[in-house]
Amino acid sequence: MANCTELDADSVARIGLMFLDGDSLEEVLLDPYGHPDYDFDRFNACKIALLKIERINPALQAYAILWQCRPDNPVLAVPVVAGSALPVEGYQSTRISPALSSALKGEFGTLTEREAGCCSRYYPVYNSDGEPVGALELLLHARQRNDI
Repeated sequence: MANCTELDADSVARIGLMFLDGDSLEEVLLDPYGHPDYDFDRFNACKIALLKIERINPALQAYAILWQCRPDNPVLAVPVVAGSALPVEGYQSTRISPALSSALKGEFGTLTEREAGCCSRYYPVYNSDGEPVGALELLLHARQRNDI
């Protein structure tokens, strides 16, 4: 059995996805078409899970972010909940990358090179009906980022 310092990103994600409630992620935004207004009980449940994921293997220097596709524009995604830091893109809606698109469709995304030495891996998040409702991004080996 591996100890916490030997866990790679995929192992951390598999463990972390057990903490995440896809139903809470699915319903975290009260109005997914308009101004971001949150159901704070669901938001806090997702936030706590992301903070736990970030602590599974500190050597990865991982930040965990949950993404959802914009229902009114399927080529855009928005980071809905972030652990201790925002993604590289910030908090704005952004064009969906191929790796994020794969995860939002229920497939494991490939490792994506980001800024110097930093990379992302995306994992699908499912609701209780087995439908993909978002994606978990693990932003790995990121330089120190500002807390949110």
